[in-house]
Parts: sequence; structure tokens; C-alpha cells
Amino acid sequence: MKKSLFAIGCAALISASAAFAEGGMFEGYLPENWTADVVAAFKFTRMDFHNWKQESGTSSSTWLFTYDADIKGHWSVVDWRNKVNLALGYTWTDGFSKRKSSDKIFIETMLDFHAFELFKPYIGARFETQFAKGYAYSEDADGNEIKDDISCFMDPAYVTQMAGIGYFPNDNFSTRLGFANRMTISHGYGFADDPDTDKFEKFKDEPGLESITEFKYAFSDLVSFKSRLWAFINFKGVDEIDGKWENLLAITFSPLFELQVGYDIAYDKDLDEDSQHKTTVLVGMTWRWF
Repeated sequence: MKKSLFAIGCAALISASAAFAEGGMFEGYLPENWTADVVAAFKFTRMDFHNWKQESGTSSSTWLFTYDADIKGHWSVVDWRNKVNLALGYTWTDGFSKRKSSDKIFIETMLDFHAFELFKPYIGARFETQFAKGYAYSEDADGNEIKDDISCFMDPAYVTQMAGIGYFPNDNFSTRLGFANRMTISHGYGFADDPDTDKFEKFKDEPGLESITEFKYAFSDLVSFKSRLWAFINFKGVDEIDGKWENLLAITFSPLFELQVGYDIAYDKDLDEDSQHKTTVLVGMTWRWF
């Protein structure tokens, strides 16, 4: 029975690989005036030690789901671009509770108007939040873990409206600069609260300037790199700057398996006075839709 299941699994992988080798599984359904780059992925690692005396080890497991979509419609007057980036992952280590390793909801839509060849006016909107509760961990006097919730879905949530001018010299590089109104929604955890007032604010409105620079490059059919640098300057002053620089190198081993190496830097004065850094190295199954 086990041999039969193994044979069926191998056959399914081989047939899927053959189909995916020609492109995404929905590529034939895409209209001619649309382009898309859509990938879903699942990564899982597991290490289990039981009476293992050869060397020390701690049992652990990690799983991560990601969905990354960049879809653009082309017309004579305007391009309509939609980006969706979703991620949710957890890590479990023996002796500790389950903890989040990634949690992200990012949805962005933009209209680029073909006023000039390289420079294009644009308008757009963005929504950002998370899926699950976030916690801060500490220990009591007896060494027991204390878990305090500090965030959840829609707390905080960020809604941004923007308009400006973009520079598009080629398909691999673009940079935008314009006005942005960034709204923070936080009903319980104080992300929108002003500590200088007695009232607890659940909503914060911040007009300012926003810059978005994106670069992507395919070294080959198997290796690609993309980078996104975002910065927001509040009109209150230069010390009110938020920013994030995201980098991702993807190496495809086969149509269904991929290695991803990422490095992100973020700064948000409302969250922490210091910059935040995140490095990821992941191998797992990927499903290219387009």
C-alpha cells in the first residue's frame, strides 16, 4: 500500500512539473492586455529528537505560507496595477509556546496615466494589517512564560491614499514620489494614540510625502531578485520618517521547489526607536499561477 501511494505521489509530481514547466498553471486564462506574476508557496521544516545522545538537539518545527501577486492591466491611456502580498507562519520549539515567524496582509492598487513616455502621474491606495494576534513574551519569578497580546487583525491597520509622479525608464525599475495620507486604525493597543493627550485616540491621520522605488531582475529562468524601498515623511518634521526596504532572492530548483533568501530593514518611530532587521532563508514548495 505504501509503495502504491509513493508511486502515485511521484507520478503526480512529475505530471505537475511538466505542466508548470511551460509557465503558471493559469497562464492560458490571462487576457492579452494583462501581465501577471503570481506565486503561492508553503515551507515546512521539522526536527524531532528523542533520547538522541550523539549530539545535543532541541525538537522544533516551522511552517510558513506566502502568496505574492503582481497583476497589471494595460490600456492606451492608463495601466492598472494590483499587488497582494500575504504571509503567515509559526515556529514551535520544545520548551516554548508556538510563536509567529511571519504575519502580513498587504494590498495595493494604483493607476498610472500615460501622460508622458517616462514620467506618469499616478493615484492609488494601500491597505496593511495582520492575520493573527501578536504577543510579547516574558517570564515571572518562577521562570514561567508570560504572554501578553500586543496586536491583532485590524489593530493596527494602515490605510494610505497617494497621488504623485512616477518615473518608469524600463520594466525592471520604477520610482514614485507624491503626496500620501496615511491613516492608522487601532482600537485597543494604542498604535494611533497620542501620548501627549489625555484622550485615548483610536484613529490617526498623517499627511505627508511618500517615495516608492522598485527594482526586479531575472538573472536567468531559475534565479531572480526583487527589491522595494518605501519611505514616508510626515509633514510634522524630518524626525517623523517611516521606512521599509525589502529584498528577496529566489532560486528555482524545479518547477515545484524554490529557495528564497530575504533581508528586510524597517523603521517606524511609533513601534521602536531603533531600526528592525529580518533575515529569512526558506526552501519549500511553490505554485506559480502566472
